[in-house]
Amino acid sequence: MNENKGFEPWLQHGPKFRKALIVLNLTGMFLIPVSSLSAAVPAAYPSKEKHVKNYRLLIDLKGRVTDSKGLPLPGATVRVKGGKQAVVTNNNGEFTMANVAENAVLLVSYTGYATKEIPVTANSPMSIVLEEDAANLNEVVVVGYGSVDRKELTSAVTTLRQEDLVSGAVSPLLAIQGKVPGLNISSSNGTDPNAGMSLQLRGVNSVNASQGPLVVIDGVPGGDLNSVVKEDIESINVLRDASAAAIYGTRASGGVILVTTKRPQAGQPSVTFTTELFTETVRKRPEMLSAEQFVANGLGDDLGHNTDWYDEVTRNKPFSQRYVLSMSGGSENANIHTTIFKRDAKGIAIGSGRSEIGGRINSNFKMFNGIAELSTNVSYNQVNADFSNNDIFNMALVLNPTETPYNSQDVTGYNVMVGGYDYWNPVAEINLRSDQRQYKYLLANTTLKINLTKDLFTSGTFGIKSNNDYGRFYRSAQHRESRLNGIDGYASQDYNQYEDRIFEWTVNYNKKFGEHSINAVGGYSYQDFNGQGFSANNSNFPVDGIREHDMGKGTFIVDGRAGMNSFKNPSVKLAAFFGRLNYSFKDRYILTAAIRQEGSSKFAPGNRWGTFPGLSAGWRASEESFIKNLNFFDDLKFRAGYGETGNEGFNANVATRMYGADAWYLVNGNWIRTYGVLHNQNQNIRWEVKKEYNVGMDFAFFNRKLSGRIDYYKRKIDDLIYDISVSQPPAIHDKTTMNIGSMQNEGYEFELTYNAVNNTDWNYTTSLVASHNKSTLNSLYGSQTFSDRKGFPAPGSPGNAVRLYPGEDIGQFFIWKFAGFTPEGNWMLYDQNNEAFDVTKRNKTNADKRFIGNGIPKLQLSWNHTVSYKNWDASVYMRSWLNYDVFNMINMYYSLPNVKGQNVLKDAYDKHKDIRGEKELSDYWLEKGDFLKIDVISLGYTFNKSLIKPLKNLRLYATGRDLFVFTKYSGLDPEVNINGLEPGFEERNAYPKTRTFMFGLQANF
Repeated sequence: MNENKGFEPWLQHGPKFRKALIVLNLTGMFLIPVSSLSAAVPAAYPSKEKHVKNYRLLIDLKGRVTDSKGLPLPGATVRVKGGKQAVVTNNNGEFTMANVAENAVLLVSYTGYATKEIPVTANSPMSIVLEEDAANLNEVVVVGYGSVDRKELTSAVTTLRQEDLVSGAVSPLLAIQGKVPGLNISSSNGTDPNAGMSLQLRGVNSVNASQGPLVVIDGVPGGDLNSVVKEDIESINVLRDASAAAIYGTRASGGVILVTTKRPQAGQPSVTFTTELFTETVRKRPEMLSAEQFVANGLGDDLGHNTDWYDEVTRNKPFSQRYVLSMSGGSENANIHTTIFKRDAKGIAIGSGRSEIGGRINSNFKMFNGIAELSTNVSYNQVNADFSNNDIFNMALVLNPTETPYNSQDVTGYNVMVGGYDYWNPVAEINLRSDQRQYKYLLANTTLKINLTKDLFTSGTFGIKSNNDYGRFYRSAQHRESRLNGIDGYASQDYNQYEDRIFEWTVNYNKKFGEHSINAVGGYSYQDFNGQGFSANNSNFPVDGIREHDMGKGTFIVDGRAGMNSFKNPSVKLAAFFGRLNYSFKDRYILTAAIRQEGSSKFAPGNRWGTFPGLSAGWRASEESFIKNLNFFDDLKFRAGYGETGNEGFNANVATRMYGADAWYLVNGNWIRTYGVLHNQNQNIRWEVKKEYNVGMDFAFFNRKLSGRIDYYKRKIDDLIYDISVSQPPAIHDKTTMNIGSMQNEGYEFELTYNAVNNTDWNYTTSLVASHNKSTLNSLYGSQTFSDRKGFPAPGSPGNAVRLYPGEDIGQFFIWKFAGFTPEGNWMLYDQNNEAFDVTKRNKTNADKRFIGNGIPKLQLSWNHTVSYKNWDASVYMRSWLNYDVFNMINMYYSLPNVKGQNVLKDAYDKHKDIRGEKELSDYWLEKGDFLKIDVISLGYTFNKSLIKPLKNLRLYATGRDLFVFTKYSGLDPEVNINGLEPGFEERNAYPKTRTFMFGLQANF
């Protein structure tokens, strides 16, 4: 057969056309790039059109995907229907695709928008406009070891995208605060750049074991979301109920947060540069007596100065900055996304700072004509942190305002106060010592995926998480503690290394046949956890300037008073087999079943394995004809599920007999170190198991303008792990870790979104998130029937303010009930018979205490408004907590007049001027904490047209955070910590409450 027959006249015109004609395929048709069919073909060949119409032509496509307002949609997927070709749009919404058949059809999809089919045309570039899908029914939701369409979800899952993150937050966790119903996110230290984060989903889930949800980053469990730059986040999926989380087994008792970072985008390289500049000011501070008032009320000597100690320990408008540079591009078969970032932050507290640098590389490679795919994710962060000391804020409240922090006659230049109980100069305290720590975070994983058929693939993942930290502390020879103890300086260093390794193998099957759809996954998981560290300290150095860098020169090492320690944690291993099946019939009746069989080396051999099932079902009633005929519901789905998850977040030594160094004994004139049992062994320790029921409903009305979800859940945690008191003997130690009781949670969650306006120029959307939770301790067994917590510090002996007691709700305050004051100003309290008594006439007892109030809000709300007009965009984000109490510890300790030698709040000589006697741990100090907070106001403008080449667009924006709080609470901030077992207290040394202002710029090239 002559494959050139009929094309001889074309071939005579040189190599251009010889290269254009590709070998004959099995269908008897040539594949010819359309660019080769040009006017250069000689007109003498009369049958050109007749021959060409029998051949398939390949076209090089270019195009741009936008929304209805013309804004680009970066990350949209453009796929050839029925084929393997697929690309992703760049940051300007543009794509290129080579050698596409002329009669092909493109499937264009983007999260939150309806998928569109576009026939391929020779017109280039193509302009593709996607319309919003308010209900997001075709949105792909990551649910652990796979994904499903949102319309097939049968459990409570919240999905957040880049555009959902709250503006003005550096931490991704603070950027989703209030966005997920039931998820409480609390900073451990206000806006301090080194503050940690506390997470709690759907209430307290344990007493002694771990509380927070499991964070999975790109498939690696146990990650820290704060180690991810928010610009790298593609999606955050929160598995809120146990039927969804069961596939993660033993660590999913507190829920699961799945984080997916941005994948590489095929096409020409695109570059995005972001910079954000921050400053902050103190929003509210305690109102202490001025220097004149302090002296007038006889609280201390007039030392001749007028010092605002709170100003001295805080910086004036500290400046912080961050820079992020992202690049993405490559071919369809090899592409890469990389990010580098730099951050420098100063806290409002003197001595507080953070410098951070890091990067990420995500890559994709397709091999063997798409049969094999290799994807890799590597991120590295290095942090240098300078720590302050929150006690400086407590000290700023009590110091004599006529005292000065500085002394030009002292070698240090500071007024170094020595002696006295809990009374020192906070400025000298911070500046005559350094507390620094360096962190290094490495998170890496690589996945090999083999596409066995178009419906079946298998993949293997290996990952590693390596966290190292190095701490350095030095206290000068001129520091108050050094002078007080006659020691010339103190130095310490410590090194810690923690490494987790993971291997997972999965098989995924997705098939649609007729009206049936199956999505299934099965696999194996292994992970181990290893840690070790070393520390040393020494004192009394010959010179101050070398600090901690020559620790061997301190004399304490010669005297035998230096310290040295090291540790190596037992290696903990987890192994599991798991599976999940999603079945859908007519896109109407949906069933999901999951199971995980997991073993942990923390337990004794007989108790190592646990089984954690999950089952849920959904009914899309809106697909039924009798619902459709109502012409009211655009979407209506009912869900119900049950699941079990475990908790092994306790000390790895419990089930194993461990030996360690014990006391020294003098034997025959020699000191000998003995070894003994470290703890009471309990081989019968078992998993904590959470059993949870969840029912919910998804809905959409008014052409999907109004949509939302509502969920109700009830869960019970059995076999609580707790340390109980035991008798000695027979036990060696006085505490044994046991499974001793149960607790329960119940609550509801509500989400509502209204797309009020959506046209060419205007867009306005508002959304409301609400949640309620109540946690109750059902029982405690063994010799300990209750547990007292939250001991109040001196001066005085206030006692404990929290008691865990069977049958009582978590969050209550266990304190005395205030009964008024006597005419002389003495405290009166109620006894256990509800009779009032004067505390100066009889002693109060613990039996007189009672459960009062609750530090957990009955209702938590967030309300977001976003509006855009042409190139302008703005948002207002508000949060509110209702019906809860806050214990004002600052008022309790510093608003009474019966003190000398220290400053007090102005209330001491106003509201409380007639009170006599010591403070009492009573509900007098409880206040309603209800508040409405204007959390974020943001304004931005986007220049869509290129200002200068190669700039594609530029966005400028400004954000204010924590701007206004409407509340009757008299303290600094009613938004106190409500996570854990001791919620609802505003501490004496609370970090200042600040307003943060940010200006940002984002440029796309």
